[in-house]
Amino acid sequence: MSVFSQNSHISMINRIKFNKKDFTVLSIGVMLRDFEGFTNNFIKATFEFPLYFVLPMMFIDDEEIGQMKLLKIEYQIDKKSEWMILKVETNAQLKLITDYCEWSACNGVGSFMFQGNGIHYDDLCPNVNWSLPTEFPNLDWGKVATFIDIHEVGYTVFTNDNRINSTLKMLNYIPKEYEIDLDNCDI
Repeated sequence: MSVFSQNSHISMINRIKFNKKDFTVLSIGVMLRDFEGFTNNFIKATFEFPLYFVLPMMFIDDEEIGQMKLLKIEYQIDKKSEWMILKVETNAQLKLITDYCEWSACNGVGSFMFQGNGIHYDDLCPNVNWSLPTEFPNLDWGKVATFIDIHEVGYTVFTNDNRINSTLKMLNYIPKEYEIDLDNCDI
């Protein structure tokens, strides 16, 4: 499998309405559901717990809720927007939730990951409209270190984390089992 990292095109940046100040926006292109577990391996190698995920409820049924409860994953359901906000604090929880993120993305509906300090469930209730940028109206972007939009062609990473705020730095966190497509990277 190969992966590339590049500065995001304005169309990718405009998918999300956020405070652009102090954030670098990068794209990572990778085929999801490659059975190598890119999402899990990349997030596990790059970020510290707790991590917050925002998943669409349309792909979550009683079986998935049961698995989350078995792994003691804290969550809140925003019935108004039909999204589930989850707090992930262990590698086992991360593996399960990243599988759900990839499943959701492969079915044409993305999901989101947040990492930062002082983030609460209510901060992460999204307003998603197919013709307008996704918004997180309750979120104080000053609390966010990194936000990832997980979608069917890969990821858009919004970050002010100095460890990963360039394509060259980002490549240090790509799982070793992936070949870097240097022809398509901004290096």
